[in-house]
Amino acid sequence: MLTRVELGQRLRRSRESAGLSQKEAASELGLPRPAISQIEAGKRGLDSLELVRLARIYGKPVSWFLEPGTSANPLEVVANLDHFSKADQDVLFRFVRFCEEYGWIEAELETSPASPLPDYEAAGDPADEGEAARQGETVAEAERRRLGLGGICGEGIGALLDRLGIRLSVRHLPACRVQGAFLFHPRVGAAIFGNTACGNGWLPLILAEEYGHLLFDRRLGGSIHGVASDEPKSLLDLRSIRARRFAFSFVLPAPELRKALPFDLGMRLEAGHRLGVPDLLLLQQLFRCPAEVLGERLEQLGWVRPGLTERLGSVRWSEWSRKWDGRRKEPEPLDQPYPSRFLRLVLEGYKKGVVTRERLASLLDWERIQAGRFLSWLDRCARLDLC
Repeated sequence: MLTRVELGQRLRRSRESAGLSQKEAASELGLPRPAISQIEAGKRGLDSLELVRLARIYGKPVSWFLEPGTSANPLEVVANLDHFSKADQDVLFRFVRFCEEYGWIEAELETSPASPLPDYEAAGDPADEGEAARQGETVAEAERRRLGLGGICGEGIGALLDRLGIRLSVRHLPACRVQGAFLFHPRVGAAIFGNTACGNGWLPLILAEEYGHLLFDRRLGGSIHGVASDEPKSLLDLRSIRARRFAFSFVLPAPELRKALPFDLGMRLEAGHRLGVPDLLLLQQLFRCPAEVLGERLEQLGWVRPGLTERLGSVRWSEWSRKWDGRRKEPEPLDQPYPSRFLRLVLEGYKKGVVTRERLASLLDWERIQAGRFLSWLDRCARLDLC
């Protein structure tokens, strides 16, 4: 039975996901603002007509507000799920199933993530773009200190999130419009999905952005972020700006970028000189990230003239590669649906007799024959004392 407090929390998450303030929701409903506050706090009930009208305002079916939270599908709390195609939704539903299987093997082996994630929701929602950027930078610095990170995160962020116990799946799905998503729900825990085929395709930034959402916006239960999606504007945009600034600061922190420069940046800026395209491209080779990503970060810091990344189109990349990087090879598309921690748990489960052939096929989405061959190989390794 859904309690009044749980109903209020669900109404609050839906209002915030729709980008509405309490005042705006109250105006639509024809109530004073304190009434919405009391409803969301579980201090005031609401009749069926009011619930129907709020559901219409928030773009949710009435049934969603009345189902017990722990049994509902985690994606049902995501306000912008309907903005994506059926095929994209199927990708996310498979991600949810993977997270549930992850939880099952953890429970069977009586293990859990190393430590709970910190909660930065006390910062509150940003009032404008400047505050969103400041919150993102501040929390990124705090997280780097908490985790003891040094240098540029780069390609190690996936391993970091995996070590923190976040249920992570990285795919390369060119036909899918979802770039990233996060979920925070009793059925799936803390979970992040990333698609390297979307946007700039640089995985560290995609994963760090979803990690920022997970730290700031977990009360929403989840959110989906895609290329050219029809997400509602307003407050959701500010949350996205905050998460993106967090990602840049977390992966490409200003102190580490400054160390990589062969000159005193402060003196150069005081003299009215900023970094140019050659500087940017040399740094790009050093940090192995897309030039557009690095250019956006340098613009955020005020180290290059605004619009530099747009002018990168005039640089002939093939000519640059021949002069500075030899015959450049494009990186292979990364498709890693199962992180290392999950695979280790599955192997441990098999050794302890928890994971059968049928269960392995379910865990790894394999055919039974493929699962059988893998288990036969493991058995041979065990007989040779290699496990």
